[in-house]
Order: sequence, then structure tokens, then C-alpha cells
Amino acid sequence: MVTILHISDLHRSNNEPINNDTLLSSLLADRDRYLIETPKIPTPSFAVVSGDIIQGVRLGQQNFTEELERQYEVATDFLIRLADLFFDGDRSRIAIVPGNHDVCWNTARASMTELPPDDEPKKIGPHLFSSSSPYRWSWSERKIYKISAPEIYEKRLAPYCKFIEAFYSGVEMAHPIDPKKPLNFYEFDGGRILLTAFNSVHGNDCYCNHGAIQAGAIGNCSLKIRNMPRQPILKISTWHHSLQGPPQRDDYMDTSTVHEMIGAGFQLGLHGHQHQADASAYNIHLPEEQSMAIISAGSLCAGAAELPRGTNRQYNLITISSDYSTAQIHVREMSQGNQFGRCRQGLFGPDGFVEMKIADENLDSAIHSEKIARFSQQTILCAEDALKSGHPEIAFSLLSETERENGTHARRLYLEAAKELEKWSEIISFLSPATTMDEFLLTLQAHEHLGNLGEAVSLLALSAANFGIDSATIAELASRIQLRQALGK
Repeated sequence: MVTILHISDLHRSNNEPINNDTLLSSLLADRDRYLIETPKIPTPSFAVVSGDIIQGVRLGQQNFTEELERQYEVATDFLIRLADLFFDGDRSRIAIVPGNHDVCWNTARASMTELPPDDEPKKIGPHLFSSSSPYRWSWSERKIYKISAPEIYEKRLAPYCKFIEAFYSGVEMAHPIDPKKPLNFYEFDGGRILLTAFNSVHGNDCYCNHGAIQAGAIGNCSLKIRNMPRQPILKISTWHHSLQGPPQRDDYMDTSTVHEMIGAGFQLGLHGHQHQADASAYNIHLPEEQSMAIISAGSLCAGAAELPRGTNRQYNLITISSDYSTAQIHVREMSQGNQFGRCRQGLFGPDGFVEMKIADENLDSAIHSEKIARFSQQTILCAEDALKSGHPEIAFSLLSETERENGTHARRLYLEAAKELEKWSEIISFLSPATTMDEFLLTLQAHEHLGNLGEAVSLLALSAANFGIDSATIAELASRIQLRQALGK
């Protein structure tokens, strides 16, 4: 079973900030609680941060660059410590996307020039509210602006990009992370889960509020996944913006974007922005009905003035069943003493969770099982290719999270890679007990390389005969070990 820690909207309210020590302490205390609750929630396997890393700055604020850097320093400290406390310091287990608060309004505004009324193009109206248009409308000023310096406009996410590059610096990733691109890939659960992190602030700025993913990004993503040597069992997408809002607002994303994701085979979508947890299914008909579970996380850090009425700070824990067919969405809500616990209201009451189907209901169970088996086969082939091309470290990594039952090709490849890498301790641990003569001899060799000569002698005396090793060979092996002991090697 896999557990996803889904947090969002980390921006700290100016009037009601929460510091990192308090926040991390509350998350750890809540982990102590949910590990023993019924149903038990396993400790998180990885985290998804669905945008709004910082609060941002107002338009026209002085020294905005320094203030943005300060806010990202706080966010970086939180996420590094989160990785240390929940994921053994492995930052590759945290996926991050930007939100509208991460857009620097001052940089965006600096790229625009006001259009005098006599210079306004005819029939400009339909273009004023499109994220792909070079024109912007300011309601407060009742003026039209044009993005006249697109090279400056593209830098409105520069502070966020700097934060991402620093956070993942020196971290070994399955796929390189480039915050300037419209999407990035993350692999979890040994590659069985592929998470695509989409940038939903395409065209978002001080005058354009709605969310959008760059045209062609989802199609490009689908093509890249098709060309991957291993096809994931579960495809998850994450972005920032919500999919609906009140009629007087326009700060959400078009649901047709999600329909495109469903058509591309995504089964689970995670977002934030609305500061309130929610879970629902979206469907398309092609002609068979296909669906995608969409889960929203509340805000982890926003103050009361920025939260919907009756809602407190929240985060989600999403448990994925071992066959990748269902998800339980557990909402944790802050209450007295800044402590998190079960959210018992709305959709998630009284138990604090809901369960959703994430495998295609029209997909035969045998086909779903075949999909899981095919992933294992593809993993073994990739490992075999890695060994042949002189990359045992890749083979070892691939096979470490794969079934390696007795007598299987995967088991033999794993041991071959481990031997080439001289991972003697791992070999001894894995082959306790050995199941074949070759495995027994490899265990013996591992003990010798580690200098465990006493253990090697005992193992030889107790187990060699069980694997049909003749007395002459046993005597020869014993003599070799005794010689090593005599030489002190």
C-alpha cells in the first residue's frame, strides 16, 4: 500500500502566520495518531505539493525581490525538514508545482505597456481574457495593457525556478526537473506510479487570474509516456488551480483540460487553490466511460481570513490499494492547539475519509492484472539491458523494488548486479536463507569479502551438505577460508 502526503497552499498569511517548528511538530504529532487509528494510515511514501509555495508580494511593493527570497527561504527550510522527518532526507520523494501566488506580479507588470485608447486594436474584446493573448485588462484602472517585453514576462516565475533548482540540487531524480517547462515527471513506488506535475499558471499574472496549462502540454506528456521503456501502473497528475468557483470569480481552470487528461489515461488528479478539501469523479465517454478521481487539498498554512467559512487548515493523506484500484482520501484538519486530526464535516464526515475507484471500472480485472504483470516484465528487461551495457547500479535500483522470488530471472539478475557492485551486506541479508547451491556459494563469498570468516566457517559446516556439495569441495572451501584466517584477511 502506498500513502501520499498531499499538501497545498503553503503561503503564510501576513496577519496569522504559522512558523515551521509549529507546523512540523503538528504534522509529526498527527502521524503518531493516524498510525494507530482505525483504519490505520501507513506512514507517507511520498509527498505532493500542489502549488502556492509562498504568499507573494503586492503590485508596487518596494524591494519585492528581497521579500520573495525571504519567503522562499522559509518554504525551503520547511520542505527540507519535511523530507528529513518523513522521507529519510530524500527530496526526490517530494513533487512540487507552482501556484498563482508564486507568480511575481511586479515582474509581469514590468513587461507590459499601456495601450492608449486610440491604439487599441479593433475587436480586441475576446482576447483580453485569454491567457495566451498579449493583451491584459486592468479592472481597477480600466486600461488595456500589452505584454511588450515577453522575455521579461517569462521571468515572472524566476524566483520559483530558483527555489526549485536549489531544492533539487544534487538530488538523484528518475527524470530531470526543469521548472521552466510546462510539465515534469516524478517516479514513485519503484516506477509503478508516474506522477506528472503540470504548470497551471500559463499566462497567469497580475491581471489574468485564471489557471491554464500550456496548449499541447498534455499531448506532449502522453507521447513521452508512450515512449518510456516501462509503462506505469498508475498515472497521477497534479497542478494548482481548482476546476470551479463562484460566478463572480475567474481564477479556476477549464474542466476540458481534465477531460484531456482522462483521455491520456490519467486516473488520479491532485490540486489545491480552493483552500478546502474535496473529492469527486470526472467522466468522459470514448465511447466507453472513462473516469478520473480529482482530489483537492485544503490550505496547510493560510490564516482564517483566507479560508472558506467553517474550514480550518487542512492536508490530505491518500492511501492507494496494493492493486492500484482504489484510493482512500483522509482529510486532516487543524483544531485546538494547532493540532491536526480527522476532518469530520461535509463529504468526509463522520469518519474523516472517503473511498474512490481509480481503476477503470470498465476494465476487466484480468486485464488490470496483466497491466501489473507487464510492468514487472518491462522492469526486468530494462534491468537486463542495464547490466549488458555496463550499468549494474541501474539494474540493482530497478530490481530492488521488484518481486524476486526463488528461481526467477529477476532474482538472478538482482544478485548478478549486487555482486558486480560488491554489495556484500545486501547479498547476505537477501540470501538468508539461500535457496540454491549458487546462492549458498555467493553468500559464502560475501562473508569472506566482509571478513566474516568465522561466520563463513559456521555456514560451511552447517549448510554445505544441504545443497549437495561433495565433501572434497567442502574441504577445499574450508581450506581456503582457513588460509584467509591465517593470513588475517
